[in-house]
Amino acid sequence: MLRPFLAFWAGRLAAFICRLWQRGGTSLPGYLALKIDPDIMGRLASRYKQIILVTGTNGKTTTANLLASICRAAGLQVVHNSEGANMPAGVTTALLNRRGDIAVLEVDEGTLGLVTRQVRADGVIITNLLRDQLDRYHELEQLAAAISRALEAIPAAALILNADDSLVTSLGRGRDRVRYFGLARTPWSQEITSEVLEGHICPLCRRPLEFNYYHYSHLGDYSCPRCSYSRPAAEYEGRVLVLNADGARFDLIYPEGRLPLRTPMPGIYNVYNVLAAAGAALQLKIDPATIARVVAAFLPGQGRAENFSLRSKKLTLMLVKNPAGLSVALKTLTSGRGKATYLLAINDLAADGRDVSWLWDADLTPLLRAPYQRIICAGLRAGDMAICLKYQGVRERDLKVIPGQEESVDFLLEEPGAEGIILCTYTNLALYRRILKKRGAVSEVTPLPSLSGTP
Repeated sequence: MLRPFLAFWAGRLAAFICRLWQRGGTSLPGYLALKIDPDIMGRLASRYKQIILVTGTNGKTTTANLLASICRAAGLQVVHNSEGANMPAGVTTALLNRRGDIAVLEVDEGTLGLVTRQVRADGVIITNLLRDQLDRYHELEQLAAAISRALEAIPAAALILNADDSLVTSLGRGRDRVRYFGLARTPWSQEITSEVLEGHICPLCRRPLEFNYYHYSHLGDYSCPRCSYSRPAAEYEGRVLVLNADGARFDLIYPEGRLPLRTPMPGIYNVYNVLAAAGAALQLKIDPATIARVVAAFLPGQGRAENFSLRSKKLTLMLVKNPAGLSVALKTLTSGRGKATYLLAINDLAADGRDVSWLWDADLTPLLRAPYQRIICAGLRAGDMAICLKYQGVRERDLKVIPGQEESVDFLLEEPGAEGIILCTYTNLALYRRILKKRGAVSEVTPLPSLSGTP
């Protein structure tokens, strides 16, 4: 038993030093603990009464943070990797912190199997499966197969799956404990989509699915014309959706009733995040009034449509990392805005995905229709982004290629107009946030004392 003891205290000491030096320490403590004892993640997980894993391509950080906030507001002691360190080392770091009633753990979809080999989760939320980082995750069918194998290690876990995603739905086949969340038809649903179709092949018979409507990407109401495969009924379904610049409101229909919800988070993708977190909270028997209160106050922050004010400008920072994410972000952020300056910062480091061909699959037409002051292309692949925009119809004189992050922010701030939109890939996100804060930007995200629960 010496190895687990050493692993635990080495991890705790590393976490203490990271906090002392203000170095974050979201992964290093767990990395050291796993080096000493490769089984430490499972040993730590056994101390918790309940463990919920949150995985998927987009939305897992926001969904996990919202669910953790709801649990805290309900009086539960929650352990959570809130900063999005979702690889095994980050999960282990979170579990090192302390005991709790529940652990809400965001897990990278590509390494879910490494976690479920040790962590006997009680529940798993899967947000969606979209084409992302082909060099890491390969094609969607391969990713879905890997996740299915990971779930085989936890056969007793309850699954909360996105009914509107045909690939996610397929992961529930043969399982006893499955609940679905989804969105009924809305005024924004489309019978024909201009976005690149991804998961549009029937997982059973390989025939192209037919769609009554799309919400975005391949999420919508689907059925197979050859076999019986179709969208299942959703136990947690959003209806009567109203989207506007201030967020969204809708009714959550669930087996026991109806729950009106309002969220300040923009975009239909955040409606899905709310549905997933609220559905899981209802599964945990949390009071619906508590869920509604937390959802109404919750802002994701840390680059998930985070708003700043700086030099009389309103700036919005948004993470984008794949075609569907960029397409829906542009559709959301350009809607109803005046003339803004847009900055797209694209990197191709390992955490971003080396393959940037996905830029050509993104639907950039919302940006082309929007009144823009200027479009700045930055990052390691600034030139690639500029070429994509040029071929989609942006005039060359409206484009500015500035690879350097500091220089691109300075140029943005000097442009006329009251608004700036910064869309960036993962390795640019923290850097741009740091640059904005160094320039004196004030984030609109503030602590929510009413959600604190236990420390």
